[in-house]
Amino acid sequence: LISKMMKPPASRYCFLYLFLFSVISLLCPVTSSDAQALLTLKSSIDPLNSLPWPQGTDACKWRGIKECMNGRVTKLVLEYLNLRGTLDGKSLNQLDQLRVLSFKGNSISGQIPNFSGLVNLKSLFLNNNNFSGDFPDSITSLHRLKVIVLAENQLSGPIPMSLLKLSRLYVLYLQDNRFTGTIPPLNQTSLRFFNVSNNKLSGQIPVTPALIRFNTSSFSGNIELCGEQIQNPCKDSEFGPSASPAYPTGASSKPSSKRSKLIKIIAGSVGGFLVLFLISLLVFCLVCKNRGRKEGSVGEGRTKAKGVVGGDNGGGGNA
Repeated sequence: LISKMMKPPASRYCFLYLFLFSVISLLCPVTSSDAQALLTLKSSIDPLNSLPWPQGTDACKWRGIKECMNGRVTKLVLEYLNLRGTLDGKSLNQLDQLRVLSFKGNSISGQIPNFSGLVNLKSLFLNNNNFSGDFPDSITSLHRLKVIVLAENQLSGPIPMSLLKLSRLYVLYLQDNRFTGTIPPLNQTSLRFFNVSNNKLSGQIPVTPALIRFNTSSFSGNIELCGEQIQNPCKDSEFGPSASPAYPTGASSKPSSKRSKLIKIIAGSVGGFLVLFLISLLVFCLVCKNRGRKEGSVGEGRTKAKGVVGGDNGGGGNA
């Protein structure tokens, strides 16, 4: 009985285990796989040794590693470090717990690699570099992505329609590149910051609820763009409604077409009724006028007849 009383309850062991696990998770260094991936990345973009990452030390304390969680790197920010070369996509994709990735303000060149392995990425900053090639379509498969900043590079080609798949998109900055083609009809309600100025875009700017809120500064520097947002009406012969639909076609367009048909039917009925009413009124007026003329002529005839009779009677009396 005494031994049972002295024995601590199992709940205490559970609490102690959870506490120790939490402490270890916070204090443990980055896993060797993340550290090795970072060193491989460094070898491809740091010829000037701007990143003092000594092998065998805790990578969570390395320059640019802003956050770790459970021994995994979650925030990598390498900005304005005079990095150059091309990004090693294979090593980057091994950092699959990244939430934030930034190479802002360097001289990294080449194509943007495939980022499909960064399934947890929320913010991507690659602006102010020398990236070239097409818009990386792999970015649009990262469904948690909210912020995309690719401004001030040498990217070209079309802006992909697959951006519509990013339902959480909050920031899209693509200004000062060489993008061509039309602007996709972005309609994410989450979109608050948008800029495609100083590219080579053309056609009508889609009039979606998401894009209509942005002013001229978001579209300037694209001489072949037209639309309400930049006070430059599109010519019907060049850019008809089908060239840049305001909304995706589908079931949502059917109610509006039904309403327009109903309005036309009502307008036609009202117009027909008014025409019939006016014709009837005109006929009625003509009938009344003719009837008045006939009655007037009959009255005059009777008056003349009475006068003649009266004259004859008077002559007989004098005789």
